Amino acid sequence: MLKLSLNLPRKMILLIVIFILSISVTQAIDYTIPCNTYSVESDDIDNDGDNDIVVGHFYTDTYCTIMENIGNGEFTLSHELSSTTYKWFRTVDNFDDNPLLDFVIHNWDGNLLVYYNSNFDHPYFYDVDVENRNIRWAHYGDFNGDGYYDIVYSSRDFGSDANTWGIMYNLGNHNFSAVEWYDCPDHAQNAAFTLFECRDLDHNGYDDIIAYSHVDVHIYYFSEEGFVLHSLNNQPTSSGMTVADFDNDNDYDIVLTHWAAQTEDNFRIYENLGYQEFIPRYHFVNSNWSEPISVDINNDNWIDIATIGDEIKKYFNESNLQFSEVSIQDYPDYGESYVEGCFSDFDGNGSQDIAIVRWGIDENNLTILYNDGEGYFLEEPQVNVGDDNVLEFTDYQLANYPNPFTGETTISFSLNTENTENAEIEIYNVKGQKIENLQITNSPNQQIIWNADNFANGVYFYKLVVDGIAVDTKKMILLK
Repeated sequence: MLKLSLNLPRKMILLIVIFILSISVTQAIDYTIPCNTYSVESDDIDNDGDNDIVVGHFYTDTYCTIMENIGNGEFTLSHELSSTTYKWFRTVDNFDDNPLLDFVIHNWDGNLLVYYNSNFDHPYFYDVDVENRNIRWAHYGDFNGDGYYDIVYSSRDFGSDANTWGIMYNLGNHNFSAVEWYDCPDHAQNAAFTLFECRDLDHNGYDDIIAYSHVDVHIYYFSEEGFVLHSLNNQPTSSGMTVADFDNDNDYDIVLTHWAAQTEDNFRIYENLGYQEFIPRYHFVNSNWSEPISVDINNDNWIDIATIGDEIKKYFNESNLQFSEVSIQDYPDYGESYVEGCFSDFDGNGSQDIAIVRWGIDENNLTILYNDGEGYFLEEPQVNVGDDNVLEFTDYQLANYPNPFTGETTISFSLNTENTENAEIEIYNVKGQKIENLQITNSPNQQIIWNADNFANGVYFYKLVVDGIAVDTKKMILLK
């Protein structure tokens, strides 16, 4: 205990007391978690209605850290998952009939670890059997349309051209099939797939695989007859890929960060025309070597592009697959080697905030920045933004039934306020992307059915918006 001498001047004593109090109560945006952070994702892990943070680590016994959102965008460390074998935290989503989220973790040696329903005491182990090759990447999608997420892998034997990819089908009841392995289309040392995105690109009810390598980007369309291979004929070199509905036409477009030789750097934007056809467009950028992230940054219902590196770069969607010039925002540099980031609504105000993990430093290696609602990121949670407007709608009801649901669910609300001109229900996926807008007019009490046949299993959010003001957001779970 610190003892203060009565001989000290009163002003000095006061300064010391203020200093001690500042140490104990200061709320920082930076958190110190186990070192060697390499990935970060966000979802509602504990099913309490707010978004938590999951950080993956490498070259350390702790391979996964869970930061619990304790309300208003503030976090505390709740779990450290440790092992000398499992090193790659990969994803959080739902892989069984229980609506609680599951964790998928793998290592280079071909072993898979799944924590079902966030039960960290009883993990399930699976042998992927990669024939002495290394697992480079893992992702998931419902490829055969049975309502369960399957897992897709890429495998690479370093120093050779033996590059493969494979699928392990989810059989239900925590069982998976043996992996079906396929050769990568290009047999070269740099042709292994290093990134997958899985989406239903052609609206046939089956997820397809967008497989990224530094040689080309391939699409494996799935149908009842199996996979059909297409190529985007992309020219190397590029640094990353993201997939979203950028033109709001209800199908998924593909964006690559592209460094064309002896030409300007650009985002190569492949517009989905339907019928398994894409057309390339271009948006020129200045030396953007970071991986693109698709997110609605400024809440205008158009998916923007962001990158997180030495600075945050924002390219605002101006519709018709046109993007603004770059808007750059700096944030503190603590001497880290590189960073990874993800977007999620941490403070519950409907805007996408940022979680950034920093590799190469042992302290302050997780940073949270909060969206002001228009795409600028601040150091304090923005929980009071818009409160003056929200107070008008304190007496209301919002619910959906059934929840979880299989094909469709009924969203109902009762709003006791006068002079309401327009109400609508907005549907969002877990990445914060708006996927449906259900218009309701001239009635304070309404029901509307959302048909989710064209969407994959998972967690979705529905938001009640009245006369342009967001009243409330709730969660629902689709299980086919």
